[in-house]
Amino acid sequence: MKVTIALVGSQEFCRQAKNIILPHNIRVDYYQYDSPFEAPRLLETLKPCHAILFSGSLPYEASAQVLRTISIPTFYIQQNEHTIAVTLLYLSSEKNMAIHDISIDIKDRAHIEQILQDLGPLSAMQKPAIHELQSNSDLQAVINFHLEHFRNGKSKMAVTSVHAVYDQLQAAGIPSFRMLDPASNILRAMEHAVRQADLTRSEATKIAVGVLQVHQPEQFPQNTIEVLANYLQAQWKEKDSNFFFYTTIGTIEFVLAMKNFIQFCESLHPASTLSFGSGQTIVEASDNAMSALQLGKQATDKGIFMLDEHKKLHGPLPATKPSVAMRLDDPDLLKISEKTSLSPAVISKLTQFDQFRQSTPFTANDLAGYLAVSRRTAERTIKKLMDQQFVDTVGEEMTYSQGRPRALYKLKLDIE
Repeated sequence: MKVTIALVGSQEFCRQAKNIILPHNIRVDYYQYDSPFEAPRLLETLKPCHAILFSGSLPYEASAQVLRTISIPTFYIQQNEHTIAVTLLYLSSEKNMAIHDISIDIKDRAHIEQILQDLGPLSAMQKPAIHELQSNSDLQAVINFHLEHFRNGKSKMAVTSVHAVYDQLQAAGIPSFRMLDPASNILRAMEHAVRQADLTRSEATKIAVGVLQVHQPEQFPQNTIEVLANYLQAQWKEKDSNFFFYTTIGTIEFVLAMKNFIQFCESLHPASTLSFGSGQTIVEASDNAMSALQLGKQATDKGIFMLDEHKKLHGPLPATKPSVAMRLDDPDLLKISEKTSLSPAVISKLTQFDQFRQSTPFTANDLAGYLAVSRRTAERTIKKLMDQQFVDTVGEEMTYSQGRPRALYKLKLDIE
C-alpha cells in the first residue's frame, strides 16, 4: 500500500524533490510557499495523507501550533554535516570560493565547527562568518547579516539555508548561493516518514472499547446507539445500563478528527457520558473505558476521556481541532463528480472512507455502513464509480452463512 506524504517546502525545494525517483510505495503531494512562515496556512489545505514532511526546521517550527491539532506523524529534513560539507565542496570545486570568503546561515553552528575541525589546524584561521538560525528567526535580520558582511568586504558570497533569503539577496544584487539539499537526505527523510506512518497504522489496529453511560433516559434519542455504532464502525452490547462499543484505536482517532462526530458527541450531554479505553484484550480495554468514565467525572474540564493500555488518561478529547473536509469546489472532486454523477459531497466522503480503511479492499456492506445508507444504495454508488474506472473488483469474501460470496472492491480516486 502506498504511503502519501505531504511535502511542505519552497518552490525550489519542491522542484528538486520532484526530480527524485521515488520507491513504488511512496506518493508525494507538494505544498509550496514563498516564505517558511506561510507553512501554517498551507497545512489548512492538506488533502488526506499519512505523514507531513517539511523542507526544514523553520517552516516546521512556524507550524508548531497547527501541528498540535494534527494526529499524523510530522517531520522536517534536518540540516546536517553532510548537507554543509556537500555545499562547501561544490563552492570550492565549481566556484573557486574559499571557506573564509563566505557568510553562511545555518541551523546548528556545531555542524560547521566540526567540519572545520576535521579539515585540520589551518582552518582555525579561515572561518566563515556564521549566523545561527533560531526557531523565531527574523528573515530580515538574516538578510541584513549577509548584506553587512558583503558590503564591508568581509565576504564575497552569501550562503543561505533559507530560500526566501536567497531570493531577497539576489534581488539586492548580492552574490548568493542556496544550501544544497542532497537527494539522498531527502529520500532518507521520506523513507523515515513511511516507517513512522506504517508504525502509526499498526498502532491504529489495537483494540479499543467505548462506553456510553445514560443519565437521563427521557432525554436520550432512540437512534443514538445506532448512530454512534455507525461512526465507530463498532459492534455493541448493553450491560448494566451501559452501552459498550467494540472498535479500534485508529477508528476512534479518525472520528475524533471529524467535525460532525464532535458535534454529535456534544449533543449527548448532559443526557449521557462517553468514554474510551484501550488494552491488549477486550476485557482490559473495557475496564479502562469504565475507569476513564469515573476519572472523567472527577476532572475539572468535562468531555470525552480515554484511558490507554499504560493507564495514562487522555482528555478531554478531542485534544486537536477537527479537520476540515475537502472543499466541495475542489477541481478534482468536481471532475470525478461530473464523470460519475455523484455529488462532490459523496466523493469527499469516499476519500475519507478510503483513508479510514487505509486503502484496503472493502465490500458494499462496508461502504453502506460508513455512509449510513442501504446496501443497494452503496452498490449503485460502486457501479457508478466502476463505470468510470474509479473502483476495481479485486476479489471475493466468503461468508459463513449461505449465499453468494461478497465482492471486494478497491477505490482508485487518486485525487492529486
